[in-house]
Amino acid sequence: MNTADIARTLRLGFFYMLLNLKTIYRQPAALFFVVAFPIMFLVIFSSLLTFEIGIPEEAGAHVPVVKFSQYFVAGIVAVAVFGTSFNLLGTSLSIQQFDGTLKQLAATPLPKASFFMGLVGTALAYTILQLIIMIILGVVAYGVELPDAEGWLTLIWIILLGVPAGCVLGIAITKIIPSANAAPAVIQAPFIILQFISGVFFTLASLPTWLQWVAGVFPLRWLAQGLRSVFLPDAYKFAEPGMSWQLELAALVLGVWIVAGLGLSILTFKWDRSG
Repeated sequence: MNTADIARTLRLGFFYMLLNLKTIYRQPAALFFVVAFPIMFLVIFSSLLTFEIGIPEEAGAHVPVVKFSQYFVAGIVAVAVFGTSFNLLGTSLSIQQFDGTLKQLAATPLPKASFFMGLVGTALAYTILQLIIMIILGVVAYGVELPDAEGWLTLIWIILLGVPAGCVLGIAITKIIPSANAAPAVIQAPFIILQFISGVFFTLASLPTWLQWVAGVFPLRWLAQGLRSVFLPDAYKFAEPGMSWQLELAALVLGVWIVAGLGLSILTFKWDRSG
C-alpha cells in the first residue's frame, strides 16, 4: 500500500466516522444509552451514596479519606470509555450483520480498513464527549479536583488504549451472538458483571482475592485503576491491591487485549449472518 492509498483509507475512515456520528445523533434512544446513561449513573450514585471511603490500616495514617463521589467519578469514566466502544460496536455490528447492512456495505468501494477506523473514531468521539461532561459535572457538583499535567497525560494514554481495546472486543463478541434481538443481552451481561468486580462500585481491596485476579484479566479493571490514579490523591494508591497504581501493568494488559482482540476479530468476524 503506497502513501496515496493510505491517505485515501484514512480520509474515507474519517468520513465514515462522521456518517456514524450523524446516524447515532438522529437516534435519541441510542444517543441516550451511548452518552447519557453513564452520566445518569454518576448523578444518581454520587447523590445517594455520600459516605467516605477509607484505606487499609497498614497504609498509614497520612493517607487521605475520599468521598465516594470522587472515587466513583474515576470508575464511571472507565465504564464510559470501555462501555461506549464495547457496547456500541458489539450491539450495532450484530444488528447490521443480521439485517444485511454489513453485507451491502462490504460490496461498496469503502475499504474495510476505513470501515473499522470509522468505528473506532466514532467510539473515541463519543468517549471524549462523555469525558468532558463527566469531568465538568464532577468538578462543579462533587468537588472532584482536576488532575495535574502528569495526570492529564495518563488520562490521554488510558483513553487511547482503552477505546481500541473495547472496540476489538466489541467486534470479537459478535461471533457468539445468536441473533440481532439477543445482542443487547449477550453484551450487557458480562459488562455489568465486570463493573461490580473491577473497582467501579467497590474498592478492589475489599473484594476476595480470587475476584481481584478474575477482574485483572479484563480491561475494565485496569481502566478504572488507571483513572483513579488521575482523579484521586496519589497517596490513595495504598488502597489498591499491591499498594500501587500499577500503570505499567495497566498499559501492558490493555495493549495485549488490543493485539489479541484484533487477531480474534480478523479470524472470526463475518460481514453477513442473515442467512
